[in-house]
Formats: sequence, structure tokens, C-alpha cells
Amino acid sequence: MTKIQKEDQMKTGRSSAAVIGVAGGIALGMWIASAITLMDRDTIKPAPAVTRQVTEPVAAPVVEPSAIKTRRVAARAAATPVAPAVEVEAPKLVMTVPVTAPQLHNRMKPVLARGTKINLAVEGFSDAEQFATLAHAARNTQVPFILLKHRVLTEHRSLADAIRASKPDLDAEAEVQRARSAAKSDLAALSATANN
Repeated sequence: MTKIQKEDQMKTGRSSAAVIGVAGGIALGMWIASAITLMDRDTIKPAPAVTRQVTEPVAAPVVEPSAIKTRRVAARAAATPVAPAVEVEAPKLVMTVPVTAPQLHNRMKPVLARGTKINLAVEGFSDAEQFATLAHAARNTQVPFILLKHRVLTEHRSLADAIRASKPDLDAEAEVQRARSAAKSDLAALSATANN
């Protein structure tokens, strides 16, 4: 090999190392950002219910030109009438159970297959209802939880599509509704326990 060829190989090697370093840095940054985002989601709490006042607009009366002068003087003396305030209650926020809540873990442990590490099972889920729905769907359909989780979270399929991929003979939509109903029931029971 000539000296020029060796120098070209070294330059190529250095360039490859730099590209790999940059790609690794970007991947590490994305991983850290997603971990921080997940931590922030767990600390966010719903705001308390707020009431607000809504006033109804008052229609302006029709005034004849001859009464304008008289009206101007009377308007200075009297305050403009305002419709009474109507209180409207803002929608009440439902207490949400974080995916990391120990109560949720205890409630879902019997639903998942024996030996499942609950902390690993909840990773990647945005909320407790999504996690509980998928766990119930896995138990009801006998499709492995980890397979459904992969299809829903990694492949971004709907839960019905994920079920259909493993068990095409099942009514996937009905199974999703059944699992969602069971998950909502579990979460409602946890919320009721927390409120008492």
C-alpha cells in the first residue's frame, strides 16, 4: 500500500468514527429526553375543579332620534343595566391513576402472567388506562402481553389490529371493548379507594 492509500484509509476511519459518535450522541440525547418526559408526566397532577361566571349579553334598546338628548342625560346618571351573572361549573376532572402507582401494580398483577415484572410491563405506557386495557386484552385473548405491547407501542398499531394479527378468528373490536371496560372498572375502583 502506498502512503496516500494509508492516509485515505485513516481519514475514512476517522470520518466513520465521527459519524458513529454523533449518531450515538443523538440516540443518547433522545433516550434521556424521553426519560425526562416520562418523569414529568408522573409528577403532573390535575388541577382542581374551577367555577367561572358567564354573563349573558344585553340587547341594546331601540331609541328614537328625539329621545337621544334625554337618554344621554339619563345615561350619565344611571348605570347601564347588566344581565345577572350565571354560574357555570367547569367540568370536574376525574382523578387519574399514574402508571407508576403501587395500587395499580397490585391491582394488575393477577391480570398479567405469573412472573411478569410489573415495573418492566408498565414502561412506555402513557397512562394507566392504556396499560390496564392492554393487560386485560392479553389475558382475555391469550395473546402474550409483551407481544401486544410491542405491536401497540413500538409498531404503533391499534390494539384491535394487534389482536387481529395473532388471533384473526376473534372479534378484535369486541375484545378491545371488553378489555377497556374491565380497565375502566379497575381504575374506578382504585379512584374510589383513594377518595375514601
